Amino acid sequence: MSIADVAESPLICPYLNQFHNNQIEVLVEECDKNYVETDPYHQDQPDLINQQPKQRYEVEYLDGCVIGLERFRGCNQNPDSVLCEDGTSPYSRIIRFTGGPRDGETQITHQLCPEDNTPIDLRDGELVERLVITPSEFRKFPIRGSNLKSDPYKFSLRNGHTHLWAEGDTQDFNTDIRGIPTKLRAIPVGWNWNYGDGNTRNLDFPGEPAPEHTLRDKTPTSHFYTETGTYGVGLTTLFRGEFSVDGGPWQAIPGQAAVPSDPIEIDVWRTKKQLIATD
Repeated sequence: MSIADVAESPLICPYLNQFHNNQIEVLVEECDKNYVETDPYHQDQPDLINQQPKQRYEVEYLDGCVIGLERFRGCNQNPDSVLCEDGTSPYSRIIRFTGGPRDGETQITHQLCPEDNTPIDLRDGELVERLVITPSEFRKFPIRGSNLKSDPYKFSLRNGHTHLWAEGDTQDFNTDIRGIPTKLRAIPVGWNWNYGDGNTRNLDFPGEPAPEHTLRDKTPTSHFYTETGTYGVGLTTLFRGEFSVDGGPWQAIPGQAAVPSDPIEIDVWRTKKQLIATD
């Protein structure tokens, strides 16, 4: 077969670019033109590839919190779970296939904390947006920390029971998601104390005032200092979230927001017994 015969053959023509001698360079160029004109599928292939539908995914966040069952499961932190660095409980992020033959199947699940930065892996697919408030978005709301109280006020005695408690209620916010009016509320569910002497406690109740309290009386939220000194007492309140879209039912927001309070200082003194003689 001559070079001319090769150039005129539409079946062999696509492979001429494998030859590298100078004699057929011009023929290769001409052959490519002829091949494009004679092969009706050559030009359509890139378009066919681009027209392939992308795999679609949806993301769901879960921590087992069910509205109405807050006291029984999921909404308060699980004391048996490994907590995140800020004291909150981890939550799950589930990426699922949506549409197509694998509709509803789980692609990947992550256990996440606020300090994690695991990106959403969509490969070459696209995300189907749902009307939700994510844990990270919830934490951006201006949630106020609890007010930290002590009795006696910022004062105690060594080996005395310093009564401490927190004050704070559910906080409501108005916002919108893609132009739709949305209500959000932050509900306190945990109180993590740091007493400044190396001791900490994680409680699921805030405590309350004790008008008849004395330093001899132990309370559910009191602390016992064994050394004198000035101690900075800190408190972090854990909030779970709910949101309602355009007056609809309340939906749980997975994860929690850890909000620190303004610390206070406790001056711990010692007592000294002294015998006073009288005449």
